[in-house]
Amino acid sequence: MGISVRERHHGRDLVRSLADVAWLEIREQILTGQLAPGATVGLKEQADRLGISIMPIRDAVKRLQHEGLIDQVPQREAFVSALSLQSMDDIYRTRAALESLAIGLACAHFTDEHHDALSHILDQFVAAYESGDTRAGRELHRRFHLDLYALAGSPTLDRLIPPLIDATERYRVLSQALRGSARQRREEHQEMLQACLARDTANARTLLTEHLNRTVQDVRTALAAFAETSPGS
Repeated sequence: MGISVRERHHGRDLVRSLADVAWLEIREQILTGQLAPGATVGLKEQADRLGISIMPIRDAVKRLQHEGLIDQVPQREAFVSALSLQSMDDIYRTRAALESLAIGLACAHFTDEHHDALSHILDQFVAAYESGDTRAGRELHRRFHLDLYALAGSPTLDRLIPPLIDATERYRVLSQALRGSARQRREEHQEMLQACLARDTANARTLLTEHLNRTVQDVRTALAAFAETSPGS
């Protein structure tokens, strides 16, 4: 898209295409439950809501379909995909394999400067959640992991990991109520940085894998509780 909008984000100007804006907005509706599993994602309704044409909405829906957040049958409306424990397990298992490799490789290049820069992102992460800006908090969480893995120096991992993180974001959101405050969640990430700074590759990989597995278990707990309180359960 040649048209773009400008927005402020943590003191920086960001220029986003309309397709990016549509992707962020619809994705936010899904992650926050405004669009529940099975809900129709009407292209015209979304275009009217955002005040843009249908074309960038179509582009956004395709991107969300690639992330596993939306399903679409040809010639029919798009709808929010169902939550699937089998799919979650599969994606997180793949994430654990690739990300433990990435953090292990990153350890070899980790410096005090990297530690300070990534710790600063964690500070921003806490500040965002404590101010109620959950969207910014999620973006900072994603940035933390990707900036850390980028230190591995692997273009292949840089290409493979981001879509997997995006595909699990809806599940991670479900787990947050069981993970304590943003400051407590920060500590899990800080421990990884300390292991990297010590060049303790084995511990860094273990902490990362435990971090991901904890999310899986918390999602299972959250969904089980939801099923017990649902009508007809």
